Amino acid sequence: MKKWNFGFVMIGLAFLISILVLSCQTDETDEYSQQAVDVTAADLFIASEAYQNLEKEIGKDMRRERNAISKLSKEDLEQYRLLRKGILNVETRTEAITQLKILTGYDYQANRDRISSLVRDVFKDVNFTKLELMRARQKSRMCKVVITRTDTNAELREKCKNDCDETTKEDIIACHNHFNENIKDLPASEFPDGESYKFWVKVRDACISAAQREEENCKKNCDKSYPDEE
Repeated sequence: MKKWNFGFVMIGLAFLISILVLSCQTDETDEYSQQAVDVTAADLFIASEAYQNLEKEIGKDMRRERNAISKLSKEDLEQYRLLRKGILNVETRTEAITQLKILTGYDYQANRDRISSLVRDVFKDVNFTKLELMRARQKSRMCKVVITRTDTNAELREKCKNDCDETTKEDIIACHNHFNENIKDLPASEFPDGESYKFWVKVRDACISAAQREEENCKKNCDKSYPDEE
């Protein structure tokens, strides 16, 4: 009975996404009309409640970290930057994480591990390629784009920064996925203090740090592209 119920849900999702894809492809004047695109397993996955909730949870975690950093003084901010570098060094990692938690109140280790676990649960049954996932994300983004000709620079800047956030979420998911793929076959003796496990944790954190740097640069470019209007 459960299988039938799941089948009906998938059929329903496919129908809804087909409508969304068509509606995203044609505006009121048909100026942006395109050919219909078949709904794929990756499209259904991106539209699923589990994936949407994952993105929301990553968004919440990003905001928690930003809020913690925003409260730091200039002196504390410099110490924060040094400690973030310390996370990427195996010899200083443990102490850096401890000091960062004291400094910011944000537990980097616990939150990284928590998100990795969430990503692992959501992606455990997927059977499509990374390219298919990327295309599904692109289609999903197109559906969220609202074409207007009266946006102010402030509105365009906000949309630009929202797009930076979406890209960062995708990059962070990719970091956690890469981490999960590389630890899944490690022996139980490696968890949580084995050298191989700690190596992949370091790779994961370096990947997330790179994604966050890209986000900062992306938002700076938004400010340059859409300055305040006089």
